[in-house]
Amino acid sequence: MTATTPYGRTAAPIRPPVVYRPESAVFWLYVVAVAIGAFGLAVGYGGAIHETMTAHLVLGPLWLAFIVFLVWLMYRFDPYRSVRHYPQVLVAGAALGGTAAMLMSMNGNDALGSVLARYIDPDTFARWQAALTAPFIEEAAKAVCAGVVLVLCSAVFNRVSQALLVGMFVGFGFDVMEDLTYATNEALSNLDSDLLGAGGNLMLRIATAIPAHWAYTSLVAVGVLLVLPTFADRATWTWPRRIVAAMALLTAGAFMHFIWNAPAPNLLDKLVINLVVFGVAVLLLLRYERRRIIERIAAERGSPPLAGIDPAVLDSLPTLRSRRRLRRQARRSGGRIAAETTKFQQRTALDLLQASQW
Repeated sequence: MTATTPYGRTAAPIRPPVVYRPESAVFWLYVVAVAIGAFGLAVGYGGAIHETMTAHLVLGPLWLAFIVFLVWLMYRFDPYRSVRHYPQVLVAGAALGGTAAMLMSMNGNDALGSVLARYIDPDTFARWQAALTAPFIEEAAKAVCAGVVLVLCSAVFNRVSQALLVGMFVGFGFDVMEDLTYATNEALSNLDSDLLGAGGNLMLRIATAIPAHWAYTSLVAVGVLLVLPTFADRATWTWPRRIVAAMALLTAGAFMHFIWNAPAPNLLDKLVINLVVFGVAVLLLLRYERRRIIERIAAERGSPPLAGIDPAVLDSLPTLRSRRRLRRQARRSGGRIAAETTKFQQRTALDLLQASQW
């Protein structure tokens, strides 16, 4: 939808609201879920966080740097700029992951743990409890939250690359809140000082943040999208293909979580296994998105909205390597300004391609 100025010129497109949709029952489900999650966490951890607030404030710059780094890292997995026009969707996902998913997981882990404790030897259960509860309860909770966001924002978030980022931000919100609760617990239990307890735990969580919940849930969210009726590519994906791919991605997310929480193997092996699983899955998903971009360039080349884009710029879009190569060529021939201009043209072309798919 576009607007016309009093002078007859076409203004920038008017983007419809995608999160604030009070006419939708899913919006109110989202609001209630965030409110209940926030209230439950405040009741459960508000007093402890307040008691250790001084330590958290001192660690504030470290918290901020950690959050900024994770956001920067997650955006690296959107090379085709499929989510850049609607960051509010990602914020909504992080809010739901840090509240509703967190509260559901806390209660669900306790409930499942109490059941398993009846049938498993106490020593064995003590070592395996986290691996036998969290991968299933927490990933299920985050999958539900990702599904709510994808349904609420289905008009513009209905493709694989977008579900990947929604899942990352749901897991990111969960990550931050879980890290905060762990840091708070360590602050209270440390006999020396709150700062040493919280700071030591936060450093450990930062060191093991790749991969973590944001990575697990990214795969899970794509699996959820594949079985939703809002999936944009249902016409080209047969039902059996969607089911098989969804099950593989849901299993991969839970498996990564299980490996991380299991008492074996060692830390290095856990990191290697999870990085391999995550890397292979993301490479396959982004390769699919690359094929989509190539097909759309071929279909829309020479016609609006790509009619005014330099063909060399369009040819460079499918891979990061080809984009950098074109920018290097521009720099050699026209200097830094030419390279920046080329980069701007590439981003504009990608944004036009993405907008034409909504």
